[in-house]
Order: sequence, then C-alpha cells, then structure tokens
Amino acid sequence: MSTDGTTDARAGGDPLIEFRHVTRRFSSGRGSAVTAVDDVSFTVDKGEVYGVIGFSGAGKSTLIRLINGLERPTSGIITVLGHEVSGLSESKLRHVRSRIGMVFQQFNLFQSRNVAGNVAYPLRVAGWGKADRERRVHELLEFVGLADKAKAFPEQLSGGQKQRVGIARALAVKPDVLLADESTSALDPSTTGEVLRLLRRANEELGITIVAITHEMEVIRSIADRVAVMDKGKIIEEGRVYDIFSNPRDDGEVTFVGSALKDRPTPEDIGRIRQHTTGRLVTVSLKDSSAVGSVLGRAAEHGVAFEIVHGGMNTTKNASFGLLTLALEGEHHAVQRFVETMKAATPVQEVRDGEEVPR
Repeated sequence: MSTDGTTDARAGGDPLIEFRHVTRRFSSGRGSAVTAVDDVSFTVDKGEVYGVIGFSGAGKSTLIRLINGLERPTSGIITVLGHEVSGLSESKLRHVRSRIGMVFQQFNLFQSRNVAGNVAYPLRVAGWGKADRERRVHELLEFVGLADKAKAFPEQLSGGQKQRVGIARALAVKPDVLLADESTSALDPSTTGEVLRLLRRANEELGITIVAITHEMEVIRSIADRVAVMDKGKIIEEGRVYDIFSNPRDDGEVTFVGSALKDRPTPEDIGRIRQHTTGRLVTVSLKDSSAVGSVLGRAAEHGVAFEIVHGGMNTTKNASFGLLTLALEGEHHAVQRFVETMKAATPVQEVRDGEEVPR
C-alpha cells in the first residue's frame, strides 16, 4: 500500500511485457538515421493499465508497434507474453499477436460489414464455429452497450459507437493484452469519457492488461496505474500516475505535464492577480486537503485574511491532488507565522512576480 492509500500495481506483479535497452532506428534515405526509440527499458505487469504519453513525434507509435512485432528493434530485447518477440519468425509472431487486441484511433472498421460482422471477423479468422461466434458477438455487444446496433453499418454510427465496436472486436478472442493507440483522439470530450469507462471495465472485470499510447492527459488520469513520459525517443520519467503528476521531476516532462495540469499560475496569471491584490502569494499543495482546510480555517486566529486567487484539482484513477494559490493579507510577522504553520501541514511555495512557479 502506498503513502496516499492506493495500491501499487507493481506489488507482486507478473510482467507480461518487458523492454530492455531497446532502440529502433530508421534510415532517413540520405545516409543518416532517425532514432525513434532510444535505449528504452520498462515492464508492464499482468492486470495493470500502463500509459505512455508525450507530444507527437516522441516515439509512442513506434513503441506500440514494437510490442506487437510490427517493428523490429535495432538493438535490445523485447519480451511479450513470455516470448522474445524481437527474434521470432513471422509465423510464431502470429501466435503472439493472436493474444493481443488492438484499438485504433481511426476505428478501422470494415465498412461493408455490419457491427456484428465486424466483431465476428477475428473469431472467423481464429476458426471459431458459427454458434460460438454468434454467442461471443452477442456477449461482447452487450458488454459495450451496443446490442441494439448489431445489424447497423459503421456509417450509421457515431464516433463513440464506432470505437466501442472497435473495442468489442479487440476483445473478441479473449486477448491477454489490449493495445490502445490514441483510442480517444478522434472523439469529443463526453464520448471520450464513455470509451475510457469501457476500457477501465475491460481491465477491472475481464482482467485484461492494457497499454495505452496517448498524448491526452485525461486518458492517463482516468485509467492508468503507471505511466511513462516519452520525449525524443527516450523515457524521461516513469512511475505511478499519482507520483508523476503530483511531483514531476524532469525538466522535459514538466513541459508536457505542466501544459495539461494548469494548476500553477503563469507569470501572465500573476500579473493579472497583482491588479487586484498586494497580498503575499503562496501555493499550497492539496495532497492532504483535510490538513490544508484545517489550517486555513484558523487563519483569522493568526490575524491573517486569505483569498484563493488561482488553483486546480486533478484526479487520477486512485487519488486526487492539486494546488491552491493564496493571497495572504495581514501584518508581516503574522503572515510569516501563518506561512510557517501551513508548512508544517503541507508543502508551500512562494510565488514571485514575473517568475514561473517551480515544481
């Protein structure tokens, strides 16, 4: 059990995927090479949701293609479901891929097949009999909430419905691992929530291990247990989602995570705040929100008035965190004593005019 009361997905874990010093280079066609994945090492444990985030061009798509053997590493070792896929023949790779489901950004449904036909397709390829196929298709369409759309064609579905069909198809042959490649990028925010809840159910109810490749922070916050942050082909930070989001440590990762969390005021924000207050500005961590509330409730006893001038709460799969920026008014010595009292309860940082708030 972790310090914030959540369970570490790695505790007693059984790795299904392992990368050891994996590099993938591509020829640029001009005698030079482009390194898409650069000396990457990580493991994905059985039953967890592992997220990989980063800006476009960070190497995420190449990483996921290395997992299912669609790309071969230039160097390093990749083990998936007990097989070293980097050295397997194409025929043996097909066996490993049969245990891996894929969910794509653009759905990739057959336009000429109805919903039931799309879901049944991998079952037909796998050699399932007609009665078993029909039973499995009905079961899956019930699971994704589309039993009434079995005879509809993709052109008659919304984007969210298409992606739910894609998830049903990916689950058809009961895979051990589900690879979700930017699975919500083409969806609106409300539909994204529906798809994320469905992926979470697949993980929690069916026990499927999920690797989610995305540039959307909401995907990681909602469903992932652990996350790797990629930049220029490297993993620059890796760990539990709560730890990475609430306490990022690498400068490159701050650029990505900070751009999504919006919990720290920018110098421009501080300039606007200064237009209506001269109070001392501090940021207060909300990791222990009850302790923060208790201290703020006693501000008047210290002769201090406060105003919340900026803030944000963020929720991960298992916990919440965030920051409040406060403007403190009162006698200098009273404000200083109050700041020291807050520091005893939670991390506090000074906010200086014209400067970025450090992480």
